[in-house]
Amino acid sequence: MKQHAVKLAALSALVAGGAVAALPAIAPAAAEHHHTKKGKTREVGVQSDFYDPTKMTIHVGDKVKWVWHASGFDLHDVYVDSGPTKFNSPTQAGGTFSKTFTKPGTYKLYCTQHEADMTMTLVVRKVPK
Repeated sequence: MKQHAVKLAALSALVAGGAVAALPAIAPAAAEHHHTKKGKTREVGVQSDFYDPTKMTIHVGDKVKWVWHASGFDLHDVYVDSGPTKFNSPTQAGGTFSKTFTKPGTYKLYCTQHEADMTMTLVVRKVPK
């Protein structure tokens, strides 16, 4: 944030002094920084009979990591057959599963072991400009 304010102050000084030719050198650097921003990783808990949270909104390029917290021998998975991309995790009693989302849309997830009782809605939005 502070660096951005310094660039704006320098830009204002250049414009006020009539050195407008320096503008193209500043603008592309700011645009490149925006495009190289990496996605975030968000975590979802896989509990004994529910996902935590049950609804999440992320952006294209973000990764979701499901972490199994269920105890005992409860088997769970993450299964998506409705949404822009279909996928599923292994059925397991522990561990993790991660997926990076590249297509915007609404994904309806469920555990094939618990069907309607264990669901989640994931909304993936385009990255704001």
